[in-house]
Amino acid sequence: MTEIQTPESYEAAIERLEEIILRLDSGQAGLRETLELCREGKVMVEYCKGELDAVSGELQRLDLDDLVRKLEAAPAGAGAEGAAETAPAAPPGEPGAPSAEPF
Repeated sequence: MTEIQTPESYEAAIERLEEIILRLDSGQAGLRETLELCREGKVMVEYCKGELDAVSGELQRLDLDDLVRKLEAAPAGAGAEGAAETAPAAPPGEPGAPSAEPF
């Protein structure tokens, strides 16, 4: 039985899992090699699960859903676009004033 190395990252574990699956699917692995590949695959899957659980917990702590709710609840037209709509019109005869002439 060989020692199974802990992967350096989630991506490295996924890459190794893909290699293991390809080897098992090839049908070329003998009985003992298949057993070792399955053991290593289990370690990789457990590592990936731990990483995903950790990231999921971090995302929950960020409380992004609450931020989205606050943004969606903001009054429509707030910000630069809303300010332009409520700005007073220029007096007649000044630049920016509406023209009385048709198109």
